[in-house]
Amino acid sequence: TDLTWELAGALVREHPATVRAMRIPEKGRGRALKLAWGASRARVVAYMDVDLSTDIGQIPELVQPILTGRADLAFGSRLLPDSDVERCLKREFISRAYNLMLRTYLGVSFHDAQCGFKALSAEAAAVLLPRIEDNEWFFDTELLVRAERLGLASAEIPVRWREDTGSTVHIVDTVRKDIAGMRRLRREARMEQGGTGGSAPAAGFMGTGRTVDAR
Repeated sequence: TDLTWELAGALVREHPATVRAMRIPEKGRGRALKLAWGASRARVVAYMDVDLSTDIGQIPELVQPILTGRADLAFGSRLLPDSDVERCLKREFISRAYNLMLRTYLGVSFHDAQCGFKALSAEAAAVLLPRIEDNEWFFDTELLVRAERLGLASAEIPVRWREDTGSTVHIVDTVRKDIAGMRRLRREARMEQGGTGGSAPAAGFMGTGRTVDAR
């Protein structure tokens, strides 16, 4: 209803050789990215939130670590010291609390799972997408957790980020689903540790399992 699809269509008509648009009737960030990335022929697939909270001028910084072979995955972080962020105290608290839970409950090394600014190589997408169960907001977290467990090298990038006060995200429902997703990933890790001893690094990748600060 906000003319997003009409604007996308206009860009396709203006740049037919370089721009394609997909319209997916079902809701869900994860579902949309699985379908769009799965159909892409690009060397690097990426996305950013349509509200442009993250500075669109940082796209070169996002894809550069992948194009130069330093990382399989790159993502923005609002919680690095060099990040320039403006948002209300409520959302700041929720974000920090959620990412602290991830680090303590799942033992991950990254700082910000939910920033809507991520990119990965086509090879990494082919390995990760079939493994991700969530089709909604938890997709971002599951993507990063599975990448780390598989030993993919990632680059975490400080961002310039401004809160969209018109956001329609339902916080309570999102938190409930996020907690359920964390529990699922923790159960899965325990089962793997009890059986095969954990996930081996994915073949064809750097296999470091590290998250590097890309500053």
